[in-house]
Amino acid sequence: MNDVRHLRALQAYDAAATYGSLSKAAETLGVTHGAVSRQIKQLERFLEVQLLHRSPVGIQKTEAGEKLHAATKQAFITLSSGIRDIRQQSDQQSITISLSTSLAIKWLVPKLPEFRDRYPGISVFLDANDDVIDFSERNIDVALRYGLPGWKGLFSERVGDEELVVVASPSLIGNIQLPMSPEAIADLPLLHDQFDPAWDRWAESVGLDCMFEHSNSVQFNNMALLIAAAIEGQGAMIARRILIEDDLKSNRLLRLDHTKVSIERALFLVCRNGDQERTGLRQFKDWVIATLKQ
Repeated sequence: MNDVRHLRALQAYDAAATYGSLSKAAETLGVTHGAVSRQIKQLERFLEVQLLHRSPVGIQKTEAGEKLHAATKQAFITLSSGIRDIRQQSDQQSITISLSTSLAIKWLVPKLPEFRDRYPGISVFLDANDDVIDFSERNIDVALRYGLPGWKGLFSERVGDEELVVVASPSLIGNIQLPMSPEAIADLPLLHDQFDPAWDRWAESVGLDCMFEHSNSVQFNNMALLIAAAIEGQGAMIARRILIEDDLKSNRLLRLDHTKVSIERALFLVCRNGDQERTGLRQFKDWVIATLKQ
C-alpha cells in the first residue's frame, strides 16, 4: 500500500487522461486548471516519469501515461461500484421507480397507500417517463416497462401478463344490452391509441373486415388521456386490462363484449443485476406480482 499515494493527484490525472484536457478535468472535478496541473506534476515527480506531453493544442499521454491510465480507469470504476453498493445497502429503504405516466396514474399511484401501509419504512420516488432505461446516467433503482424481454446486461422479470378488452362508459352505452355484437360496437364512436392498431386486431378476432377505415374515431398518443376520454363517454376503446381494472370495478367503464385480445408484450420489472436482492426492491417486486394477481 505504500506505493499507492497521492489519491487526489491520481484522480486529477485520470480525469485529464480521460478527457484529453486539463480544463475539462478541472471542470469535472470542481477545481482550477492550475490545481489539476500541479497535482499531475506532483505525481510525475513522485513516479519519476513523464505522463503527459503538453502542447498549445492539448495534451497527449506518454507510454507510461497510457499504462497508468489503464490502471486508474479500472481502479476508479471499481471504487465507484463499491461505493454505490455500500450506499444501496445503507439506503435499502428508499427506491426510485421509473414507469410510464399511464401506469403511474392508472395503476401504481392509486395502489401506493397499500404498499406504504405494508412497508411503512420504505420511501418511494416516482420518475414518470417512457425513456429508454439507462441506469448509469439516471438515479433510478427499478423500472416497470411494458414490452418484450430484451434488456441486455440488466435483470428483468415478467411481473404481469396483459390482455386487451373493449370498454366504454355507461353514459355512452345507455340502455343497450350487453354483451354487444361486433357490428354494434363498430358503429360506436371509437377511441384509438395512435401507437397500437388494437381495433384491427379485435376486428380480426371477431371476424370483421375493414370496419374502421371511415369510422367516427379520435386518436390519442397517451393511454391515460385515452382512458379519461372513454370514462367521459366520448367513445369506446380497447384498453390494457391492468390500466382499467379499478375503472371496471367502480363501473366507470363497462366491458362491451367477452373478447380478449391476447398480446405478446407484458409488464416487466427491470433493474441492475444484483439489485433485485436489495430488501426494498425485492419487497416492491413481490408486492407488484401479488397485487397484479388480485
